[in-house]
Amino acid sequence: MSAREEQLIQLLGLMARSMTHMTASVTAMAFEQLRSQDAALQNSAKRMIERMQAINEELDQQWELVGQLTGQRDQEALVEELDISSVRVHREAEASGTPSVDVLVRPHQGISRTVP
Repeated sequence: MSAREEQLIQLLGLMARSMTHMTASVTAMAFEQLRSQDAALQNSAKRMIERMQAINEELDQQWELVGQLTGQRDQEALVEELDISSVRVHREAEASGTPSVDVLVRPHQGISRTVP
């Protein structure tokens, strides 16, 4: 395999990993929104969870391809456990009208997502 092909495989893996982390964050946020008393927010959260499920199914296909390309078909080698433990809104950004959010992701037993 050429160096360029290896770089493309690495890029595909990194992009799939980033999308996996992003969908996990959005899904966690939607589950938090389900706790709201606002019916419109709850409905929006339900729709978002359904969308994230569809995206995750596509990501599973990407991970299968990454596994085939890298020769890592063993799922044990591809598992990273995540727990979204906190969300913090930056007050300075909130005052400016464009809130910025940090999501802290820590290794934890329980929630797992396949990543290389």
